[in-house]
Amino acid sequence: MLMVALLMCIVGVAAFFSDNEHFLGGVSLAISMVTLVLIPILQATQNRDNAALHAKIDELIKTHEGARDSLIGVEKQSNDEIEKVRLAEERSA
Repeated sequence: MLMVALLMCIVGVAAFFSDNEHFLGGVSLAISMVTLVLIPILQATQNRDNAALHAKIDELIKTHEGARDSLIGVEKQSNDEIEKVRLAEERSA
């Protein structure tokens, strides 16, 4: 996909310097389509990395004696509940 994106950039620069409006419009459409394809791929990668990070942190919480087990899976709670946990941590620190 990186090679496709680089190729589209090169073709886009060539279209910019050409005088052909149809060529420029076609390249613009193709670049937009490649962008739309890349967005879900990047989001899936980010979600996978985020899930792996949460699994690692949950494992650290389970193995540390002083850690509270109630924090395991806190990322699945609502934003308000997470904010309450964060504020409680600030007050206790």
